[in-house]
Amino acid sequence: MTATPERRRHPRFTALLPLRVKGVGGIVEPDPAPLVTQNLSKTGLCFPSPQRIEPGQSIEVEVTFLGAGLFGNNISVSSTGHIVRAESSRTPGWYRLAAAFDESPSGDELDWQKLVARFDKKS
Repeated sequence: MTATPERRRHPRFTALLPLRVKGVGGIVEPDPAPLVTQNLSKTGLCFPSPQRIEPGQSIEVEVTFLGAGLFGNNISVSSTGHIVRAESSRTPGWYRLAAAFDESPSGDELDWQKLVARFDKKS
């Protein structure tokens, strides 16, 4: 067996956080189903979905960081990106999707990246 070198630029963290897919391919989802992340990094996330979204397709997601705000309030962060991987899940009718987020045009760190950095400090 041959070990495959890690190709990710940023470490992934297991995180079960509330997620909503707010749009796919520029079309707004009128009533996004509540989903849950599996893992995340500064530049993306992985999540199970009953909807297959093809690689390359643009998406907008909203992730809620429970108790991460001042006074323990929840913080919801939206980000846009694209699907980089879609594969069948162990659960029939579900898919495991991986998305990469678009970078800030100004080069500033996005809110998403600032929040995910908290996971990095904990490890």
